Amino acid sequence: MAVSGTNFNLFSHRSAAYEFASENTPVSLSFYRSFLRDNGAVPIDKRGDTVLHLLAINGNVAAMESLLQADLLLDEMLVRKDVNGNTALHEAARFGHKGVAEIMVKKKPSLAFERNNLNETPLYLSAAYGKKEVFYLLESYSDWRARRYDGCTVLHAAIEGERYSLAVSILGSYPDLAQKHDEKGITPFNLLASKPSSFRSRSAYVLNDLSRTPFIPWQVVEAVIYNCIPTMYVETTLEPQAASNVEDPNDNRLGISKQERSSFIRRILGCWYFKKIDDAKQKHELAVVLAKRLIGKEDWSRYIYYESIDPEDSSFGISSKKTNIVPDPLIQAARFGILELVIVILQKCPEATGSFDENGRNILHITVEQKHRFMYDYLMNFGAYKDRMLADIDNQGNTILHLATCVGYPASSPSGFTDAGDRWSANFHVGAKRGSVGVVNQMSWDVLWFKRVKHDSYPHLWHLRNIEGKAAEELFEENHSVLREEAEKAAKHVSDNLIIVAILIGTINFAALFTVPGGFNQNTGIPMFRENYKQEMDFFLVYIGLGLFFAFLSLATLMLIQLSRFDTNDFHIAIPAKTILSCITIIYSTCFSATAYTQGYILEGKLSTFLTTFLTLFLLLVSAVLALIMIDTKVLIFDYMYYAIRHLLSYKSPDL
Repeated sequence: MAVSGTNFNLFSHRSAAYEFASENTPVSLSFYRSFLRDNGAVPIDKRGDTVLHLLAINGNVAAMESLLQADLLLDEMLVRKDVNGNTALHEAARFGHKGVAEIMVKKKPSLAFERNNLNETPLYLSAAYGKKEVFYLLESYSDWRARRYDGCTVLHAAIEGERYSLAVSILGSYPDLAQKHDEKGITPFNLLASKPSSFRSRSAYVLNDLSRTPFIPWQVVEAVIYNCIPTMYVETTLEPQAASNVEDPNDNRLGISKQERSSFIRRILGCWYFKKIDDAKQKHELAVVLAKRLIGKEDWSRYIYYESIDPEDSSFGISSKKTNIVPDPLIQAARFGILELVIVILQKCPEATGSFDENGRNILHITVEQKHRFMYDYLMNFGAYKDRMLADIDNQGNTILHLATCVGYPASSPSGFTDAGDRWSANFHVGAKRGSVGVVNQMSWDVLWFKRVKHDSYPHLWHLRNIEGKAAEELFEENHSVLREEAEKAAKHVSDNLIIVAILIGTINFAALFTVPGGFNQNTGIPMFRENYKQEMDFFLVYIGLGLFFAFLSLATLMLIQLSRFDTNDFHIAIPAKTILSCITIIYSTCFSATAYTQGYILEGKLSTFLTTFLTLFLLLVSAVLALIMIDTKVLIFDYMYYAIRHLLSYKSPDL
């Protein structure tokens, strides 16, 4: 595009400004020099961007150097802002263009202190977007203590953007930021504790908490790949730094070292699918490292406040009302189900078990209410602190057993529920996604969860009534009345359909016993093919017999489900066990029947060697598909039965 002297029409050259923004040809450089010389840093679009903004966004170092050499980077141009208050340096920091940022900040160092409409400095934006090189450049020009309008620091920004590698580096350079909070009292640790997706325990890459993905076998594959990927970041203990450890010389900085990978591993992990899993694992590892560094800076006494009240005003004889004046990271981690954070916090500060939320509930209460079963397992092995948490009663007079009466799958939602109705609405949809059996499984989990918590709690709490005058068992029956009815309907509906399938398979196999391939010898009554193909015929009869046996066994099991009382206790072991048995027997019956029919074709010689091989491979493929479907639809029931049996085997006699 030709440049016609110095008489520019601003509107006619807007498209040219965008076109040349990423180019460093002589024509483009001449265009920008002429444009700035004649028009200055005027807005060229509705965002209020100037040509300097465009060059910063595209990282055009050559154009910036050309303007600098021509003395066209004037101070008034550099401080020109768009409609959001961003200078060109803000945009360079946002997009991580170090070369462009270096030219501007060296030309006008005070530019690093300019703020946009959100009171964000370029340094803040570089932290928020994880642009390390730009951050390291600007931190020598800017004030690392600068805050956004809401009081967030650069450490808040890095954690909010889940840029944990940069956050670890910032914390290492400026440890005082660990205790800085925003206008709502949120510290960096609070912010980290509100990000469950940054930790493995709340991701889809775990084998002990399935159904996080639409197809469970796929989740298993991804979890295996996740475990095989090597960790890139390793924790290292560095020597104390004089600048950051004047008050406490024994406080060693916890750092990280990045491990080099072989070219072979880099090539494999370069695939988009493996890279996604690799990025998730490295993020999870860095989040734990950051948590360990932040935990040493926390003062847990500030999270607990006791408001004295008259014991006579308390219906339960509680002399103090337990509330928190600022958000507690441990309470947040327990509510979101972040097991790694809970472990890190309690290992460093076991006294944090004395934390309570706004309802006077401790972390064990919250864990039981949210049904985080693996976190519950960990807390129940926490020594004497466990006994105190079990005995606590919240502000509404609820014991831990009252809180176990909520409706819902274990850890089915990270956000928590305000009442049983909210939990029912959310988790009924989760169960429905797995079919009618999901509702039955949900009811079974709730019964098992209540029984387990009851077994672990103190007997004198079993019949204690809350502020509404309800005992725990009464509250459980009230909360689950609708779910129990839905589970009964679902169980009968599924068994009705499976009964038809079982009868059909049984009828076919029964008829096949009297119409064997080749017919019977009229004199002896023995199948004709048994005289010459004894082994093959025996296999056929065995397959038919097993198909018939499993069909009848499935039918009997399904009839037992139909005749069940569907009492609350029936959902503990009886109905799940019958459901599993009926599903297994149906699958076995189908597989043996299909194998018998294939064997029959082989006996009659209707299949060539090629077709026999093809049919065998086809049956194997069908069996694999059925197995995957079985895993996807029934693995939650098997998971439940494993957990239920494990709970039964762990029973311990109480002290009498």
